[in-house]
Amino acid sequence: MVDIVKHLVRLGLSEYEAKAYIATVALGEGTVNEISKESGVPRSRAYDIMERLASKGLVEMGNTTPICYRANDPLTASDRLMDEVRRANEEIVKGLREIGQRAEKRNNPVWTLTGDWAIEHKIEELLDSAVEEVSFVFLSRSGPPRYAGLIARRSAEKDVTVVIAHRPEDYVSLMGSARVMRLRPISSALSEVEGTLCERGFVTGDGRYCIEMVMVVDQDTTLLLTNEVRSHRAIIIQGTVLNLFGHDAVRKLVEGAQEVTASRA
Repeated sequence: MVDIVKHLVRLGLSEYEAKAYIATVALGEGTVNEISKESGVPRSRAYDIMERLASKGLVEMGNTTPICYRANDPLTASDRLMDEVRRANEEIVKGLREIGQRAEKRNNPVWTLTGDWAIEHKIEELLDSAVEEVSFVFLSRSGPPRYAGLIARRSAEKDVTVVIAHRPEDYVSLMGSARVMRLRPISSALSEVEGTLCERGFVTGDGRYCIEMVMVVDQDTTLLLTNEVRSHRAIIIQGTVLNLFGHDAVRKLVEGAQEVTASRA
């Protein structure tokens, strides 16, 4: 029940509203007193809570004395709450975009993202924005399976090249129309960078950074994905000398890579 309450709160109900609705579902139908006892909502608050649930279309009121309440179907109730969340989200996005259009834009070429959701969303956004080509270099073993589905979907309409350091033949069938290649010894392409390639990725010589993946979009944007103390960080570089270095390094890795075919069962 605790989890259901938390989820209903995320959909916009107060904690008391969530508990009262769950109690009404459990009772089938009940008076304010019965719902109060079942839910733990104070009786002094229960009348107001049930009226709010009725106004939101989550319960029905019986024409009885005392008034009985009956819960509407949970799927119907959930859909109604989701509709309200979607409408609120649309208004939030619209309002924030209007505010953002008035904001002063600064030409900052380097940005950092943390958090898996934010990073995966940015990678998807960069893929969608690509006009010419996209190159991925996966240096860690965990990277290809994590992004294979996204790459497979976008490769149907984008020119995508994927260079994989660890068992690339295992992922050919998962990458859609993308060209999959085997990474050659990394030292030949990045001899100026000290470090070691292992299943975690490319660990720099001082051990401070572990590079899991490099992504280059249209020779204009480079995304560097690192794993630092069990959390991911993405560094996005656009239109600078640093980006030229990133693109040049990826180009060398792609040129030195070997195209592979799917492994046989």
